[in-house]
Amino acid sequence: MKKDFGGMGIPNLQDLNLCLIGSWVRRYIQREGALWRRVIDAKYNTKNPNILCCQETHPSTFWKGMVWATRATKFGYRWHVGNGRKIRFWEDIWFGNSPLASQFWDLYIVSNQQTKTIADPWDGS
Repeated sequence: MKKDFGGMGIPNLQDLNLCLIGSWVRRYIQREGALWRRVIDAKYNTKNPNILCCQETHPSTFWKGMVWATRATKFGYRWHVGNGRKIRFWEDIWFGNSPLASQFWDLYIVSNQQTKTIADPWDGS
């Protein structure tokens, strides 16, 4: 608890760590041409279709932390659509305040294109 409320004033280290690693995720998303991002993309195959749904194949301790933070901050991040190749239609937040899968669950469970990106079914017009 805060000292003002009779506590010792020690912050919750797990929350602090989540914020720190969340800032790394934000930097990763914003810096497309950075060398360190290209190394991470090559090693962990983050382009399938974005960092929020990549697999943990032989992860380092740093990458385990990144995956943990992306899962925890996933619902606080909103994507800009652009060409639609990096955004999953149902699972990512790009319209509204939650994923379309949670907004329209009845449609999501009968859809045969649950993991597709926005660009996959869109014909461009």
